[in-house]
Amino acid sequence: MLLEKRFPFPILPPPGGWADGVIPFMLGLGATDVIGILLGITFACQVLFKHRLNRQLGVISLTIFITGAIVFAVGTLPSGAWAAHPVAYGAMAILFLPALGLYTWLLRSNLKSRSQKNNA
Repeated sequence: MLLEKRFPFPILPPPGGWADGVIPFMLGLGATDVIGILLGITFACQVLFKHRLNRQLGVISLTIFITGAIVFAVGTLPSGAWAAHPVAYGAMAILFLPALGLYTWLLRSNLKSRSQKNNA
C-alpha cells in the first residue's frame, strides 16, 4: 500500500485527493485501531459470554478508539474532506457518540469500584 500509494480504505478524500504523507498516517492510525478492535472484541465477549465485566480492558480499548478518533479528526478536518463529504463524516461522528457514553460509564464504574474496595 505504501509503495503503490493507493489508499484502499473507505475514507473519502478531500477534493484534491490525499497528500502523500497522509497515507502512512492513516495506516498507522489503522494499526492502532486494530489493537483497539481486538481489545474491544475481547471485552465484549467477556461481558456477553462469561458475564465478566473487565472495566480496565474496556477503558483501555475505548481510550485507544477515542484517541484515534481525535487524531483522525485533527488530521483530516483541515484537509477539507469533512466539508466535501459532510454526510459521510457526520454519520461517522454520530455513530461514534455511544462510545463516549460507554467510556464515561466505565470510568465512573471504575472509580466507584475502587472506592468500595478501599472502604471495605
